[in-house]
Amino acid sequence: MEIEIIFTIIAIVVPIIGAFLSLLLKKWTAVRDIFGVSTIGISAISAIIVFGMFDGTPIAETFNWLNWSTTAIETGFYLDSLSVLMGIIVSILSMLIAFFSLEYMGEEKHKPRYWFFMQLFVGGMLLLVFSYDMIFLFLGWELVGLCSCFLIGHHYMKKGEEGEKPAKSGIKALIMTGIGDVGLLAFLAWVYVQTGDILIGDTIFNEPAGGIIMSILLVLAPITKSAQFPLQSWLSSGDTVDVDAMQGPTTVSALIHAATMVKAGIYLVARFSPIWNVEVFYYILMVVAGISAVLAAIGALVSTDLKRVLAYSTISQLSYMFLAFTIRDADGHGLFAGQMHLFSHSIFKALLFLSAGAIIHSVAEERDMKKMGGLRKDLPWIYGFMMAGALGLIGLPILTNGGFSKELIITAAFIEGNWFIFVIAVLTAFITALYAARMFLMIFHGKNRGAKVHKPKYIMRITLGILAVLVVVTGFLIEGPLHNLFSGHADPYVLIRDFEVVPFVCALGAIILGVGLAFLLYGKGQTEVAFVENNKVLKACRAFVANGYYIDHLYNLIIIKPIFWIGEQLSFLKTGKINWNMLLGSAVAITAIVVLVMVMV
Repeated sequence: MEIEIIFTIIAIVVPIIGAFLSLLLKKWTAVRDIFGVSTIGISAISAIIVFGMFDGTPIAETFNWLNWSTTAIETGFYLDSLSVLMGIIVSILSMLIAFFSLEYMGEEKHKPRYWFFMQLFVGGMLLLVFSYDMIFLFLGWELVGLCSCFLIGHHYMKKGEEGEKPAKSGIKALIMTGIGDVGLLAFLAWVYVQTGDILIGDTIFNEPAGGIIMSILLVLAPITKSAQFPLQSWLSSGDTVDVDAMQGPTTVSALIHAATMVKAGIYLVARFSPIWNVEVFYYILMVVAGISAVLAAIGALVSTDLKRVLAYSTISQLSYMFLAFTIRDADGHGLFAGQMHLFSHSIFKALLFLSAGAIIHSVAEERDMKKMGGLRKDLPWIYGFMMAGALGLIGLPILTNGGFSKELIITAAFIEGNWFIFVIAVLTAFITALYAARMFLMIFHGKNRGAKVHKPKYIMRITLGILAVLVVVTGFLIEGPLHNLFSGHADPYVLIRDFEVVPFVCALGAIILGVGLAFLLYGKGQTEVAFVENNKVLKACRAFVANGYYIDHLYNLIIIKPIFWIGEQLSFLKTGKINWNMLLGSAVAITAIVVLVMVMV
């Protein structure tokens, strides 16, 4: 067995085993907390060792679990530039978030449960990204979804609405992402029927029979997991609903947005891009991502909840990555640009969410930016660190990693002549600069609008400082130490070396215009825009966006209420007798399997 594979297994297994061992340390609070950080730290060290030894040549290790007369079930682990990149992102950022948690969750009563699911979350995500087969991939995929449910709903034991909202939010995330889980499972089963193989790296598709149907099933997985329109409300819902992933601790939000959960959908598309050749998949994804990028950016521009602004921002930036992956050029420039933005976004979004956590922690858990203002004087360190994250999000050229990756996507679309992606990318860059600058100005500039501040201690500052440095330096390391993470593409660095005037000017112009407009509208500490407030149409449009485009209201009307009505009509089937329930459940399961097999055949 290759030494790199051994360290890969260590990276996966240690946090999973540590999750169960940490439950035995319930009475030793300090030891348990340090242990939780340490197991994730071991994963990070192992991933760094794998990265240091990786020379760009893929490495695979398979294991035979079952050997029948004609069939062998193989599972295993796979190292290539994509999996090593994801391993670095997941493990290092998770370690920093866990370290941040030592202070942020210091007074939390239910930390054993928190540390259990944190460690299991990291192990599940690493299992997903290092899997060489569909069994391990789906197992990691489901672990990530399950852990996100419990971490989002972490505060369910609080009284009244404070406990009800997290509980509903966790269940909502599990159910909505479960739509994609069903699609992915059906797709993986179909692949096995078609090819007799479950090893991802060996599976090549060339317009196979049923490809359109399977494309629709496959695209459901990244759309739901990465919260794309119209299935984004589990991650960020409207103000009147307020049941979404933002109900979890802010450290959980950072983990979901930067290192795990929503990145799973991005990884899935990046993994299947070289081997899934049905064009309809990419057309559907391109249209959905284009709509999501703009709508989510507008949502971030309207929201006043700090965490929800960042959540909408994540949806929009994930759409950026999907758009890059749908650029199907022969040289793989789109795939390279998307992976680069995945890398950049993970760092600056971790910084932004943890900065938001430090701010919220400092102002007595207040999340409404209208009640902040003037915090630059009280939180100068957080001001500087969050500025680095905001500049990364905006995509400041040269000085931030986001500047490199965002321009790469715009340049790749320009070179390929995909004007839909080019226009959407530039428009989204403008709105992103506008809402990021608006967020920053509302929090730190103007006068304090009533927030009482106590400063965070050193653990939070150290973590944010490390991430701020990474936002600045990682963009310069692409052709140096990070070269092997992106070397799996045909000379992708031409996008960096060959300067293109038009995309650069468009990207820079969008940033300048967005930031300038934000200073004009919010530079003096304003929280509202006068011409919007004085115009009934614009005010109604803002309310429409602030309510999450009423997507949850629509789901409630056309799905939830009818399902409950059907349940009431079929309530006579619930006899309470175990034998009857088992018989009915078996009949439903058999029917579903028969229908699935008929569809696949």
